Amino acid sequence: MQEDNILREKYPDLLTSDLVNFLPGRTYSSITGHANVLGIKKSELFYSLGMGGRISNCNDIGIDTRFKINKPGWNKGKKQKDYMSPEKIERTKATRFKKGQDPHNTVPLGTERISKDGYVEIKIRHLKNGEANNKNFVSKHRMIYQEHFGPIPENCNVEFIDGNRMNFEPSNFILRSKIENFLKNTMSDASVVKRFLRVKELELVNRIIKDMPEVIKLKRNAIKLNQKINKKENAK
Repeated sequence: MQEDNILREKYPDLLTSDLVNFLPGRTYSSITGHANVLGIKKSELFYSLGMGGRISNCNDIGIDTRFKINKPGWNKGKKQKDYMSPEKIERTKATRFKKGQDPHNTVPLGTERISKDGYVEIKIRHLKNGEANNKNFVSKHRMIYQEHFGPIPENCNVEFIDGNRMNFEPSNFILRSKIENFLKNTMSDASVVKRFLRVKELELVNRIIKDMPEVIKLKRNAIKLNQKINKKENAK
């Protein structure tokens, strides 16, 4: 207990190597390990003074080897032979990409993945330029829609009628213009609660959607009525 109190008092602002004098019999690693268990960290003052070796604008640690602002790299514009010996250049050949070689994480055509937005994407081509990762994959639901119904107009989105992004039955797809999609999302229950009732906490939003559907309906109707009035006034 006494050692814990010493740690809490002195660890934030002193070098850990100096704490060995206050905790006889304890090693450097045991002190840092126990401080971590107790949740004790070095203070901002400790780091601002440069005692922790952290580089910042408040100290000059490593200033001689830092990159200078707007200064190009030391080897910019040089050929490899200008700054490497023939022996070192030869050794780099072992780890170079060979012409036409694919990286280790290359996947075959037909591979599916989930995008950050939760849509299934499928690999349909194998380009190798800088944008290949984006151009090689397409949304699976858009691909299936085009196979059954033809090209998708530029200003339209393909949506899932039941909201299930894993249901790829063609009958589950609907084509909506981006304006229609915007209005639908704007008037969704969650949007009405968040934007127009100004409730941001997710748990409370879900509770209102579940327990107060009539309130949401009234607010939605009021918004639509107000939009119609504004539209007529702007048309005058």
